[in-house]
Amino acid sequence: MVYFSASICGFIPAAWKDDGTYTEETWPADAVLCTPEEEVTYWKQSAPDGYQLGSTSEGRPMWVLPPPPTEAEILAAQSAKLQQLTQLAAAQKTALTNRIGVLTDAIELEMATPEEEAELPIRQAQLLEWKRYAVLLGRVTAQAGWYATVVWPTQPTAGMDLTVSAVAKAVQAS
Repeated sequence: MVYFSASICGFIPAAWKDDGTYTEETWPADAVLCTPEEEVTYWKQSAPDGYQLGSTSEGRPMWVLPPPPTEAEILAAQSAKLQQLTQLAAAQKTALTNRIGVLTDAIELEMATPEEEAELPIRQAQLLEWKRYAVLLGRVTAQAGWYATVVWPTQPTAGMDLTVSAVAKAVQAS
């Protein structure tokens, strides 16, 4: 047997009423004994996609749509997305700048392979795209619709592989 309390939006095993987990003072006043069907449908079950546990007007368990996000939640989500994209752009710019530096050094020292010479203009073009993207990200909060409706700039599709470190590449090569 299990009880449901709308005030805590959760279930309480019947044993907890008698074993001291809850006292008369702490037992939820709105706790109702679940029917066998409610136990099977709601207790220890994951909500269907897009739903969460809630209650009927009579305090019985039911799946409900979650409330729409608050203004603060929307702002927090958009700010987190902006921070993540800005960090990615910064990492790409740093990685590309470093690679361009190595390629330029190799060319200046007349040590560059034909592949490295061909790679340099590609990396330079990629760096320009990531710089443009970073500038556009910096303007996102100035949009008239910020934070409720955001038009995100298109992220460049090419850049450095940031998923593998130089140390991991060196280990793989040996």
